Amino acid sequence: MNVIKDAVNTYVEFDPKTGTVISVTSYPQGKNYIEVEYDRVKGIAEGSENPKYYKVEFNTTSLMYELINVHESKSFQYNVNESIYKVPNDTNADLILCKNNKTQKWQLKFGKLFSKTLKENDVTLQTVKHFSICKQNDPYQLYRTLTFNLASDSLDLQFDEKDAIITSYDVYTNKLFNSYGVVNEN
Repeated sequence: MNVIKDAVNTYVEFDPKTGTVISVTSYPQGKNYIEVEYDRVKGIAEGSENPKYYKVEFNTTSLMYELINVHESKSFQYNVNESIYKVPNDTNADLILCKNNKTQKWQLKFGKLFSKTLKENDVTLQTVKHFSICKQNDPYQLYRTLTFNLASDSLDLQFDEKDAIITSYDVYTNKLFNSYGVVNEN
């Protein structure tokens, strides 16, 4: 006699603000969960692994939540084009740095599609993003560094004394997201 076992889906429920694993279940109760292979969470489900060894993070490249082991080191591959990435002029990017001359502020904005994806998935980005404002065509001549905490409610930074007079510049950053853009508003 052949016994056929139905495949049961496995889900990890998590806190979207911290990524903390709340439960492993076959029937999620809340709206914050991801489907995973049972083998990935077998240790948690059977009690041989602590759920604190895992968390759920939003991957800004794939635009999906992923279960990660906090103790496994991520393999690091150095790519100079991602470490010193020149931000192009683009209004349709995922992250847009805006130099607003009228309000005298640097503003970081999310692109329409990226913002919609974050909202639909109830994502709070736990990332601090740095931008270097440099002399045009010279990433080694630094004018200013801008730092934004993406989990913050305000993504505005006040101009300093040089910002208003600098008209030609380039912006550089490390590449964590799919696309970046920079715009000037008068």
